[in-house]
Amino acid sequence: MKRTPSAALAAALITLAVPAISHAATGKTVYMGTPPTSQKALGKYNADVNAFFPSSITVHVGQKVSFVPSGFHNVEFPAKGAKPTPLLSPQGPISGALDAAGAAYWFNGQQNLGFSPTLFQGLYGKSVKYTGAKTVNTGLPLADKPKPVKISFTKPGTYTYFCDVHVGMKGTVKVVADSKPVPSVKADAKRVAAQAKAAIATAKLVVKKQPPANTVLIGAAGKGGVEAFSFFPSALTVPVGTTVTFSMDTLSREVHTATTGPGDPEQPATFLGKLEASTESPTFDPQVIYPSDPPPAGPASLTPASHGNGFWNSGGLDENPATPFVPPANQVKFDAPGTYTFYCMIHPFMKGTVTVQ
Repeated sequence: MKRTPSAALAAALITLAVPAISHAATGKTVYMGTPPTSQKALGKYNADVNAFFPSSITVHVGQKVSFVPSGFHNVEFPAKGAKPTPLLSPQGPISGALDAAGAAYWFNGQQNLGFSPTLFQGLYGKSVKYTGAKTVNTGLPLADKPKPVKISFTKPGTYTYFCDVHVGMKGTVKVVADSKPVPSVKADAKRVAAQAKAAIATAKLVVKKQPPANTVLIGAAGKGGVEAFSFFPSALTVPVGTTVTFSMDTLSREVHTATTGPGDPEQPATFLGKLEASTESPTFDPQVIYPSDPPPAGPASLTPASHGNGFWNSGGLDENPATPFVPPANQVKFDAPGTYTFYCMIHPFMKGTVTVQ
């Protein structure tokens, strides 16, 4: 059958339209944290990566990007000119906080802290558009198996997005017109594999860190968001009267504590277990986030009788200069012999000991 000019023109227009349709239909993927295929390899070093995989991606206008939860991370595309949401926000003044001996804590009158309410407004399993006019925030992945969030972009540009949990963890989406080429899904997968390979190599080096004398690193960090979740060293022996510094690593994107006291944070009925459980609620127990002793007073003295039950807490520590109430280090003076076990209240599987002789 001979085609008329109008039929031929219609066929040509359909042919030209096919790439645009396939671009929008063929989504791309970004992992919010370490891809599942690399988690076992990093687990050998008790390590993880606070990064997006791939850290940058290019898509066409209208093409969806699936942000796949792979750790305790969120994704926030702020509105134009806006700043990312802070992880913690004030929840009201603290009052009546007493230690085990019945003494009032120094932080009474300070603001209690908890997760910013915005982070509980989840978009998992939904598809949304980002125009730049309004913030898009996936919220925290609080469900057992959260589904991906699919985000499409309405106009060309380069957009930076953030994880509000880990300062410094960010990525970019470059959006181009449909007439311009973009890397294939297969090419993106190769970049993810290369990024993961580099992270594993970094983890091998990170776990070999040796801090200065009488210093314990709460976790160790490397380039690209690599974090080893251990105390370094895991066991330290010092004489009575020694002051020990518990410090964050300079490249860390995490928040940690160094906390000692009765019980185990992974046993909910114990003293430390009850404190740790509060980190999974909207408002934290202030004994977790604030130092047990007022910071300006210098190194606190630690004995089995401290605060009535041998409790000492560094408070939340991080390397983020935007949170001045959360320093990068704290010190304690060991004034009685014994073995003191320390945990991170935010990552309770992290454990180390200081033996005092």
